[in-house]
Amino acid sequence: MIIPMHKYSFLVYHENYSDFLSDLKELGVVHIIEKKDEPTEKMQEEFRQINEIEKLVKFLKKRDTSNVSIKVDIPDDGATLVDDIKDVQNKLEQLHQSLGNRKKELAQLEPWGQFSWDDLGKLKEVGLRPVFYYIPNRKYDPEWEKEFNIGVVSTDDRYTYFVLFAEGDTEMPELQGAEEVRLPDKSLEEVKNEISALEKEIDELNAKLDAYAKDGIDKLIKYRDTIQDTLNLEAAIHNTDDQVEGKVKLLEGWTPETNIPELEKYLEEKNILYLKSEPHIDDKPPIKLKNGRFAKLFEPIGKLFSLPSYMELDLTPFFAPFFMMFFGFCLGDAGYGLIFVLAATYYKFKVNKEYKPLLTMVQWLGGATVLFGIVTGTFFGLKLSELQVPFLMNVKDMFLNDDQMFNLALAFGFVQIIFGMFIKVANQIKQHGIGFALSTIGWIIVILSTATMAALDKIHGATDDNKLMFSTVHLIILGIAALGIFVFNHPKRNVFVNIGAGLWDTYNMVTGFAGDLLSYIRLFALGLSSAILGMVFNQLATELSPDVIIVKQLVFIIILLFGHGLNIFMSGLGSFVHPMRLTFVEFYKNAGFIGGGREYKPFRKIN
Repeated sequence: MIIPMHKYSFLVYHENYSDFLSDLKELGVVHIIEKKDEPTEKMQEEFRQINEIEKLVKFLKKRDTSNVSIKVDIPDDGATLVDDIKDVQNKLEQLHQSLGNRKKELAQLEPWGQFSWDDLGKLKEVGLRPVFYYIPNRKYDPEWEKEFNIGVVSTDDRYTYFVLFAEGDTEMPELQGAEEVRLPDKSLEEVKNEISALEKEIDELNAKLDAYAKDGIDKLIKYRDTIQDTLNLEAAIHNTDDQVEGKVKLLEGWTPETNIPELEKYLEEKNILYLKSEPHIDDKPPIKLKNGRFAKLFEPIGKLFSLPSYMELDLTPFFAPFFMMFFGFCLGDAGYGLIFVLAATYYKFKVNKEYKPLLTMVQWLGGATVLFGIVTGTFFGLKLSELQVPFLMNVKDMFLNDDQMFNLALAFGFVQIIFGMFIKVANQIKQHGIGFALSTIGWIIVILSTATMAALDKIHGATDDNKLMFSTVHLIILGIAALGIFVFNHPKRNVFVNIGAGLWDTYNMVTGFAGDLLSYIRLFALGLSSAILGMVFNQLATELSPDVIIVKQLVFIIILLFGHGLNIFMSGLGSFVHPMRLTFVEFYKNAGFIGGGREYKPFRKIN
C-alpha cells in the first residue's frame, strides 16, 4: 500500500532558518518539494563529484583484495584520496597505451630476430642500404637470391621475411607481391626490456589500487555522504521562497502520515508556523510503500518498472503471489527448486543484512519451483511418472501431463487478467468515481458470464435446446453489461460519443484480451523446455560415459554438473524475466497501471 502523504508549508523567521533546517535534517521525515528545476552551478559540481566518487567505489569493489602485497597510506581527506586514485588510474591508462605500442613494435621486430642498428649503419659506409620486406610464402621466388643481394631472415606459416641490400642510390627492383616494412629504430632486446619495465610499473600501480580497495572504500563513501549532506542542505535552501522582503522563509514538503506526530510535536515545541493540507489532484506527492513481510520482498521488482502514482493502488501485493507461482511454473523442477532454497538459506548466514530480503525472495521462488516440480513429477530432469519405483506407483496418476499444464497456464492467465480488471475498477472508483468504472465492470460481466455459461454447458453436456450460452438469462446479463460499455462508459460525454468510444473499446478488448491470454502460454513453454533440457543432459551423461571403472563415474558426474548447472542458469534467468514481462505488460495493462511515481526521499542527515 501507499502511505498517505500530507503537505506542509513552513513559515520561519530568517534568523532562525538555519537552525530550523538543521532540526529538520535531524528529524528526517520531510520530503522537500522542488520548485526550481535548474540547480545552481555549485550544486551541479557536487552532483558531478558524487557521481565520480560512486564510479570510483564501484571500480574499487570489483578488485581482488585477498592478496594485497603493499601497504599504502590512505589520506584522511576525501578529496585528496579521490585525486590519488584518479592519478593512479590516469598513469595506468598511459602505461597500458605505451605497453600496447611496445607490443606492436615487438610483433614487428620478432620475425627479424636480434640485430643491431649500429651494425647495419656500418653497411651504409660501404654503399649498402638494407631494405626489409615480407611476402606470402607462395609468392616468394628463390631466383631473386641469385639476381639481387637478398637474404632470407625467417619464415612462418604465412610469410617469408627477407632483406634486400641495395647498392647506393640505385633504383629498387620490382619484387612482385613483396611489401616493404618500416621497422622501429630499436633492437628486439630494447623493446623487450621496455615491455618488462612497463609491466612491472603496471603491476605496482595495480597493487596500489588493490590497497586502496582494501582500506579506502569506507573513506570514499564517508566523503561522498559528506558532499551529499551539503548538497541536500543547499537544495533545501535553493527551494526556499523569500517572503515579506526576505524576513520570512517559506519551505514546503511532504510528510508520511506515520511521521506526522513527531513532526508536529517538534513544530509546536519550537513555535514554528505551518500550514497542513491534503494532496490535491494536481499534486504529485512522493511515494512511500508499506507492505507485509511477503509483498515487501517483491517491491524491488516493481521498482524496476515504475513506482505507482499517488492516486492509484500499489500493485506489489497483488502481483507478488502470481510472480512467485509463475517463476515456479517456468522452472518447474523440484530438484532445481531445492537448490535455490538450500543455497539461499546458506547464504543468508553469510551476507550483509541488506541482502537478506533478496535471499528470502529466492527461498520463496525456490519453494514455488519445488511445488510445481512435484505437480509435474520432475526432479533433476527425471520424469518420476516413468520410473519403476514402488512408492511412486500409487501417485503416478496424480502428476499433471503436458496438456494439463498447457491448460493450467491459460487458466493462470485468465485469472490474473480478470483480477487485474477488478483492480482497475478499484483504481477508477478511487480516482474518479464509480461512473468511470462502469465500462470495465461491463467487460468483467461479459467475460465472466460467457466463461461461466460455456463451462456449465460443457459440464452438463447441453444441447442446442437447453444451452445456457446466449440463453435469455445470458442475453439479459450481456445487455446490462452493454449499457456500461456503450452508453455509460464516461459520465461527462455525449451518449453518441460514448457509443463510438464503446465500439473502439470493443475492438481493442477483443483483440487485446485474446493476445494477452495467449501470452501466458510462455509459462508452459518455458517449463517444458527446462524439463526437456534436463532430460537431454541426463541422457548425454549416460550415453557419453565410457565403460571404464572410475572414468565412467567421473565423466557421468562432470556432464551432469555442467549440464544441469547450465540449465539452472539459463532456465532460471528465463523464469525470472518472463514472469516479469507478464506482470509489467499483461497484468499492469489490464489493471490500468499509470505509474510515474517519485520515491520518497526525506531531507535527513546521512552521516
